[in-house]
Amino acid sequence: MDFSNQWGLDAINADEAYAHLQLSKGSNVVPGTGVTVGFIDTGIDSNHPLFRSSTISETLLTGATDELGGDSSHGTAVASIVGADPIHLALTDRGKGFQGIAWGAALKMFAIPLGDPAPRDHVYAPRSLNGLSQSDGDYAQIFNTVLAQDMDILNLSFATSGLIENYDAQGIRSNLGQTINALAQAGVQEKTILVWAAGNDHDRACTPGADNCVGSDRTDNNGNPAGSLNASSVGILAGLVARITELQGHSIAAVAVDNNGNIAGFSNRCGIAKDWCIAAPGVNVEVAYFGPGNGIPGKRGIGTSSGTSLAAPMVAGGLALMKQQFRGQLSNTAIVSRLFATARKEGKYANAAIYGQGMMDLGAATAPMGQTTVSLGPTVDDAGVDLRMTSLGLGGALGDGLERSLAGQEIAAFDSLGAPFWFKLSGFTGATRGPSSLVRLRELTAQSPVTRRAAGRLMTFTPARAGGSVEQAFGYGMLRFGYRERPAGPEGGHFMLADNATTLTFTGSNGMSLSTFTASGFAGRSPTSGIALAWRPFDVPVGFRAGWLAEQATLLGTMATGAFGQLSADAAVTGIETSFEIGRWHLAADAEIGKAHPQVRGGIITRMSSLTTSAFAFNATRRLANGGLMRIVLSQPLRVEGGRAALSIPVGRTKDGAVLRQPVSASVAPSGRQFDVSASWHHPFTDGNELRLNAAWTHNPGHNVYAKPAWGLLAGWQFEF
Repeated sequence: MDFSNQWGLDAINADEAYAHLQLSKGSNVVPGTGVTVGFIDTGIDSNHPLFRSSTISETLLTGATDELGGDSSHGTAVASIVGADPIHLALTDRGKGFQGIAWGAALKMFAIPLGDPAPRDHVYAPRSLNGLSQSDGDYAQIFNTVLAQDMDILNLSFATSGLIENYDAQGIRSNLGQTINALAQAGVQEKTILVWAAGNDHDRACTPGADNCVGSDRTDNNGNPAGSLNASSVGILAGLVARITELQGHSIAAVAVDNNGNIAGFSNRCGIAKDWCIAAPGVNVEVAYFGPGNGIPGKRGIGTSSGTSLAAPMVAGGLALMKQQFRGQLSNTAIVSRLFATARKEGKYANAAIYGQGMMDLGAATAPMGQTTVSLGPTVDDAGVDLRMTSLGLGGALGDGLERSLAGQEIAAFDSLGAPFWFKLSGFTGATRGPSSLVRLRELTAQSPVTRRAAGRLMTFTPARAGGSVEQAFGYGMLRFGYRERPAGPEGGHFMLADNATTLTFTGSNGMSLSTFTASGFAGRSPTSGIALAWRPFDVPVGFRAGWLAEQATLLGTMATGAFGQLSADAAVTGIETSFEIGRWHLAADAEIGKAHPQVRGGIITRMSSLTTSAFAFNATRRLANGGLMRIVLSQPLRVEGGRAALSIPVGRTKDGAVLRQPVSASVAPSGRQFDVSASWHHPFTDGNELRLNAAWTHNPGHNVYAKPAWGLLAGWQFEF
């Protein structure tokens, strides 16, 4: 965003705050929308073109009249720092316009008469306690009237003469008791934030020897010797927060800095109010002008102005952005604390006596501070998990089911200060989109299926993937030990979850076999173990299989971390397989159905139903006359046919820190059904070398009905040495 016409927005990193708003609320968000900023000031020219997009109300308090432009409107200038929008300026003036910091905020102006500021060579004269006492009732009436209105932030760009450090708490309470009661907003659950101009009294002419008057080498407006005021603290009203504890938490004093970031020469310093004071731009900032021009009242335009009166609405507008960013879920006192905690405190801003909490930084105020945590308890302070460690790697069986169910769902995480930040939950999930090229390559280089006749039965053994086996025949059967291989079953079936397993299989002469297996996490897989029982009756072309497998840290290959908790499962599997020969073709079919029983713990997934699963494969293999091989396979890899997950997702917080959760019931069945068709051709040569070709086509990769078909063509040369 171009801040060339309002340097202060760049100085406080408003562009970063706007970017954070867009990430949270979308690119069309208007900064400040939904927040109301009030002003006690001279009034506002609501017909100024910079306010044509604004929602404005004005109330004339005692003694105030409509501004007619006979004098420069202080209130119009101040309000424009928050609400100006140049969109309605004439095209010839559009380039001169500037953007208010929170131009979408609703503006409420409460007009009061304000005197002209005294020239700087007029002798500084602080108010006495008696003088304050005489104003107490009028102040209280104004504040009680204004604070009874519905607003989030109240800007107070006016002051009364005097430095807070020269008044003690007892004297203030005795003489401004009604005003304090009004500002304290006792009994109000959500107090309006008060933003005060710190005062413009530094370096004013003063009487030598008076409090805070240094030197005597200048003259006042009457030609008398004068010193220069060291305004080492904010003014009385802005500084009440330093003396009156019930104002602390919702009252802020704003000092002004120039475009080099240095304290303005005229600005009061924070002084004893340093814990409740912040610096913001206030020198030569662009403002809406309403006043006389060439001797004619009521001219509208754009000008520049300086003063802590302009620094205060910079802060007020910044608070409006923060209220919007955090969706009203942080209390006003928490917003103020965050503003102070995120202000820049390095370098010169470490001088708290001048800059208080430092230079306002809206970029930092609207970004996560420290670690962002998903709370697993009832409050934001309870133990949680680092959002950066959160992921849900969806295995092929679940496809896009859970990912689609969570589309559009937000999850809230909380930074080290307890502020909520929202993220798309689907951004932490990822679905498998079908076999990778590496898997295809492994299939291409694997040994060919071996078909044997034993005891009059036709049996097909799945060879080792990357390991080997040892077999020992007995009179009543055969014992086989294999390592880094897959237990029997269809391509992409349930037992693929135990790929690269160590197996021990006994096959009896009666066609019964028993196999145990365990995969201890080879190739990044979760440890999986199980047992399978198979029976192929004598001279019957159909075999039956039943088995059980347990995943220790996954659910059908899906792995969860962080906020998703931990997943594990055990599954019961039944299958049927057949193989027979027709001429030189060996035909085989294998199908499985299963029932998985998930276990979930320690995360936002609170429960998951049993999952029905399926897988099948058909293949035709032909031995060629030259010893080569041709093979065609049609298969459906493991797929969840039905099941649901229940989630309890944190979606925000209450102002007192309780986590808000949204229950979600999500289907885990994928949207499509993946089918893989592949054709392989092996051509051997006399020297033991072999050429291999494989072509594959995948329909609905990853069981995703919206995924485009995938094609693959691989070629390899196998040689012996």
